[in-house]
Amino acid sequence: MIAPLFWAGSNFVDKYVLGKYTKGIVDYLFFSSITCWIFFLAILFFVGVPDISVYTLIPIGTGMALIYSYGFYARALEQGDTSSLVILFKLIPVFTVILGYVFLEQSLSNREWLGFIIVLLGAVVVTLEKRLGSFIKGFGMILAAIIIWSVMTLFIDFGLTKITFWEYFMLDNLGSALAGLTLLILPAMRKQVKEGIWSATRGKYTWFLWNNILDFFGQMSIKKALAIAPAAGLVTVIMQVQSFYAIVIGIVLTLMVPQVIKEDISFANLSKKVLGAAVMFAGIYVVLS
Repeated sequence: MIAPLFWAGSNFVDKYVLGKYTKGIVDYLFFSSITCWIFFLAILFFVGVPDISVYTLIPIGTGMALIYSYGFYARALEQGDTSSLVILFKLIPVFTVILGYVFLEQSLSNREWLGFIIVLLGAVVVTLEKRLGSFIKGFGMILAAIIIWSVMTLFIDFGLTKITFWEYFMLDNLGSALAGLTLLILPAMRKQVKEGIWSATRGKYTWFLWNNILDFFGQMSIKKALAIAPAAGLVTVIMQVQSFYAIVIGIVLTLMVPQVIKEDISFANLSKKVLGAAVMFAGIYVVLS
């Protein structure tokens, strides 16, 4: 219940910094990775050097994938309403179940297929616009990010059975930090990173620091939940409260600071969001009950 609250707040900070401080998506990804070095070194100081094995590659890989997935997520935030896109995070547990079925040969019951269909119906309610065949802005980009996060969930759940929580979390942050360095390989991407650094103000560093702290505690909370919960599915279904957090935060910010965050809070649009979120939650409950 805590992780989604951190992330719901972070979602809106992401929207703000993307519009005000960044030179582009690459700049956003690089600054999102900087504090991961601090988190990695801090955990290393308290926990010590982890045991190295083939399983070490799992947290490093998921950490790198997380940063890369933020590219799709950031592009979606640039295009659409934050709260509408966050509701679609409810597809993550369903995709996780489907991926387990396809790649891990896990069986799916009729109840799980029914829940999957219900979630898709909820997604249709949220994503379809009034014009027939038109989706909300950013739908394609957020869908790509959701698929990556679903795959990551499977790897994280497995990795935590092989590596202790703090070692996994440490190496996961190392992977995210290393992902930032890979953005310097290609000249065009390196140019945008340099422009972002040279033009950075104190406000940019401050906002990214606080945003990364929110994400850090969200990541720590969810990985701890995956480590101690009886099933990954239970964790993912409880996480879906994030969409309701996002709807409320979106309303509050639009009313209080519309010059910073402004969303469509008309009765018709809010009704569509709440209805879609409720239908998707019902479907997830059916899948995982």
